[in-house]
Amino acid sequence: MKAFHRYDKYIIKGIVAAGEVVILNLLLLLMVHMYPNALHVSEASYFYDDRVRILFSVINFSYVLALSWVGIVLDQRTVFVEKVLNRVFRLSLMFFVLSFIFLYVLKLFVSVKFLLLYVTLVFVVFSCWRMLVRLVLQTYRSHGGNTRSIIILGSGSVANDVYQKLVRNISYGYKFLGFFDDRDPQNYKVDPSLVKGRLDDAMQYVDTQEVDEIFCALPAGDDRKALPIIVEADKRLIHFQIVPDFRRFIKKKVELSFLEDLPVVSLRPEPLQKVQNRVVKRLFDIFVSFVFLVTVFPLLYLVFGTIIKLTSKGPVFFKQKRTGENGRDFYCYKFRTMQVNKDADSLQATKGDARVTRIGAFMRKTNIDEMPQFFNVFIGNMSLVGPRPHMLKHTEQYSKLIGEYMLRHLVKPGITGWAQVTGFRGETQTLEQMEGRVKRDVWYVENWSFLLDLKIMFMTVYNMIKGDSNAY
Repeated sequence: MKAFHRYDKYIIKGIVAAGEVVILNLLLLLMVHMYPNALHVSEASYFYDDRVRILFSVINFSYVLALSWVGIVLDQRTVFVEKVLNRVFRLSLMFFVLSFIFLYVLKLFVSVKFLLLYVTLVFVVFSCWRMLVRLVLQTYRSHGGNTRSIIILGSGSVANDVYQKLVRNISYGYKFLGFFDDRDPQNYKVDPSLVKGRLDDAMQYVDTQEVDEIFCALPAGDDRKALPIIVEADKRLIHFQIVPDFRRFIKKKVELSFLEDLPVVSLRPEPLQKVQNRVVKRLFDIFVSFVFLVTVFPLLYLVFGTIIKLTSKGPVFFKQKRTGENGRDFYCYKFRTMQVNKDADSLQATKGDARVTRIGAFMRKTNIDEMPQFFNVFIGNMSLVGPRPHMLKHTEQYSKLIGEYMLRHLVKPGITGWAQVTGFRGETQTLEQMEGRVKRDVWYVENWSFLLDLKIMFMTVYNMIKGDSNAY
């Protein structure tokens, strides 16, 4: 049984990869059948007679390279939907780039439309395939298959948390055998009937049972007692996991990195500090903003710019200094929605604000006033999604009142954001409202993913159609 457990993750990965190879080639067959003229090769080319076969070879080779770079996470027992979809997106993006490069080098010219449509289909079908595998694995584990037997060192609150999270969720596939701890029974934070002995008894118990993993959840100071157990576990090829006891002063996710061989705990994960994530986000920003600026925006400018000029004195655009990434100031652009006034840089718009023009009220209600910020996105001082940029006066004011306020500036500000689509759009009348907005902005900074950006954009469009009572 234990020998099988050594290879089960490779079996799972192999099934996922084999299924994707089949999907990849079936989709390509379908696309070649639908678009027989999409592949352009000179008749004088060395590859002309084998052009279709080489196309299939390039596609499969690109997939293998992309998969080796991105990997598969379905073998992990606690993998969540968002992480699965994030991996599929990264795989599809890398696959597209590699395929494009290889085809260009070989002078096999495939229309960009063909390739984009194909990669989009690959992303959708791969996502469905991996979600299906995940569901099958969870169901299989829930019925006792693909399980891993574990013991937990400790009987305190941390040990109980491990038990509740890993063992009580049967879809993770953990079979719990018992706790081991030296504390007195009256100090147990777990069911006493589940404690099988003291720490010195753990390895003797392991020798009589089929144990795959040991979780160490001892309180700080007692974890040194686990050192001899780690040595013995290594001899028996048993995986040893340590759950550090620092939840007393850290209440959220952290990141572990290493300074040579010295472990360093980062108190705040920042996904957008990773180069590949910043590249993906920036490329998406450039693409969407460019398409918008050359298609939709000229029409908006013609219609609303004309109305603004005809209905009130002043410029079409309103620009204002706001706080951006890393606390740097920048000019944020909007369609002007108010009469020109001296308080524009200090006072937020309020419900029934007399400064707001009639057309301005409509633009604010529908978010049309924000559309010039696509120019900010294109030049790089804003993003499509991120914490909304605040006036300089508000940055100065709230940074003194809210401890985490400046953390929202670790990323570029956005046209829309997580706070705005979860009920914190518009005027902040109380400190509690601003704290709620900041809390959501910081959550976005710590939990960014490309799929989260897409979700926020979808929710923004939905709110624009539905109407938002906080928009005024």
